[in-house]
Amino acid sequence: MKKKLCLLLILFFSYGLHAQRFYTLDDDGPYIDSLTQVIKSTKSDSIRGISSFKLADLFRRSKKNELSDQYLLMANKIAPKYPFLKAVAIYYNAAGLVSKGDFDNYAKQLKLADSELKKYKTKDSYVLRAFILKNLSLVYVLQNNEVEGMKVLVNEAIPLAKKGGDLEVLSILYKSVAVIFMNSEERVKANSYLKTAKEYIEQANTSSYSYLETKADIYIVDVENLCFLTMTAEAKKSLDKAYNIIKKHPNSNLSGSYYTAEGYYFYKIGQFNNSLKSYDKGIVNSTLHKDVLLTNRLKFSKYLPLKAMNRLEDAKDLLLDLIGTTTNFAIDQRNFTKELAFIYEGLGDTKNAYKYLSKYTAINDSLNISESKGKIAALEAKFNKVENEKKISMLEAQRERDRLVAQNNKLYYSLLFAILVILLLLVIFLWINSKNQKKIAAQQSQNYTQNIESLKNQKEIDVMQAMIRGEEDERKRIARDLHDGIGSMLSSLKIRFLKVSKSSEPAPPIEIENINNLLNNSITELRQISFNLIPETLLKLGLEHALSDLCHMLETDEIHIYFQSNEIKNNIPENIQIMIYRIVQELLNNALKHSSCTEILVDCSQNESQFYITVEDNGIGFDTTQINDFTGQGLKNLKNRVELLSGKMDIHSSQKNSTIFNIELSI
Repeated sequence: MKKKLCLLLILFFSYGLHAQRFYTLDDDGPYIDSLTQVIKSTKSDSIRGISSFKLADLFRRSKKNELSDQYLLMANKIAPKYPFLKAVAIYYNAAGLVSKGDFDNYAKQLKLADSELKKYKTKDSYVLRAFILKNLSLVYVLQNNEVEGMKVLVNEAIPLAKKGGDLEVLSILYKSVAVIFMNSEERVKANSYLKTAKEYIEQANTSSYSYLETKADIYIVDVENLCFLTMTAEAKKSLDKAYNIIKKHPNSNLSGSYYTAEGYYFYKIGQFNNSLKSYDKGIVNSTLHKDVLLTNRLKFSKYLPLKAMNRLEDAKDLLLDLIGTTTNFAIDQRNFTKELAFIYEGLGDTKNAYKYLSKYTAINDSLNISESKGKIAALEAKFNKVENEKKISMLEAQRERDRLVAQNNKLYYSLLFAILVILLLLVIFLWINSKNQKKIAAQQSQNYTQNIESLKNQKEIDVMQAMIRGEEDERKRIARDLHDGIGSMLSSLKIRFLKVSKSSEPAPPIEIENINNLLNNSITELRQISFNLIPETLLKLGLEHALSDLCHMLETDEIHIYFQSNEIKNNIPENIQIMIYRIVQELLNNALKHSSCTEILVDCSQNESQFYITVEDNGIGFDTTQINDFTGQGLKNLKNRVELLSGKMDIHSSQKNSTIFNIELSI
């Protein structure tokens, strides 16, 4: 079991040497076309320059060097005109140093580009600097300086990416930190950073041309780390998410990386044959893309299931083939020779076992692994020291607080006792005061009730007096109508009768016709007065017909009155019907006398115990703010009748607009 664990650690120690290489799904065609179109159509040299840099970088990564050089040359001609592009050009031109293996100068150029871009405080510059620093961190990792690589990522790159708000770049940076922890065998820490990376990529802008590649790469790395932690259920979820992307692009170079993770997953769950099949698929893909490093890694990965299946001869041949490859890093050669020594030992070939164990020792000494681990341990010790100092400071502060608490306990208890005594006295005072306040409140309530009752009685007296005045005015009007109307006509009729009776000759026909007309007019006038007192239709046919007759009777050639009714019941008490009739009559009389209108709308409706009256005219209106200054009895009588029926009256009018009376009565 111990040997298996060591073997897994060795296998993934070399992960950082190639885990952050550029992968593509080979789906950049639309993005390349859009950049090409921008370069052709834009009138801005700065936009043409930055687009040319991006296009050159894409072609370089796709190994289309001629096209890359063409657009890089175009961009470099434009860049000197713009300070920002000059700084950007340093980064893009430095990329050629990677293919030459000149990592020292590449790191210098990255630092220079970052320094030049510091003066620009834009989101684009923050994101680009974060990406530059990510590449610088990778150089440090390749140079076995993982501590410095970690510092660059955590202290500089991640804060810049957060300023720029690019979630995809943030996910890449957190994945890079996780890879460093994986290389340092800090798998639990790596897992926490990979969780954050997954959260960021799930929230990132899906329209980015590199979104799917970044997402697939993160989940592939996550699978390997989760499998190492024996969290195979979680690893399967990430493997499925990666597969959903890869399956649409089976020939991309990401497929080789995916099959590496899939093979390791099958190995961890004991499906060794499936593991070998996955690794073989990955080897086919990496060979197609001429990715020797990934091919060697996949071959070395096959060693695990072969050994688990006790196929030691196959494992030996695989390792001998890998040792013969000249493209491996020294750390890979160390791993191959060590495992080959174990295989020969298992086969009983002690001579070759000793031979390759000696080679392993020589390579291991040359790598100064212990020194590198010592630096990481020193960094961890420094971190722990700071943490311990913080804990000591906290303990001392806690001890001082405890001492102060002990010294002041007596004072606190004394103060607490004094406060309790004061509170007791305060409660007694409040209790006595509350009793007094209740007595005062009861007396005030009694006085208030008496005042309300007094005001209510006074209001009823006022209403009754107003009704009496209204009735008195009504009597005077009836007397005036009898005296001026019927009285004068009857007097004239009497004179004519006396004249005819004293004449010896028969009355002429015209005189008889005049007497007849005068008599008819008297009868009509008498009926009108009687109708005004209590309409006959109100008594016989009900309120709705009475109101309709009222509107029809008051209508003239100059003034049209429109009557509308809705749901008026016949079971309204007679006294309330008369009251409603008088209210409508008063509103019509006011409109006819004072508004100079040509049209009047009367709308009456009933809803259970509520009765609604609306009277609207198109006359000259009046100032409602002066309504209390009117000396006539019409509006006062109207208000009194509304109040008697516990109603409400709302008036909308002005001196230039129509007048609307809205009345709501409780019947």
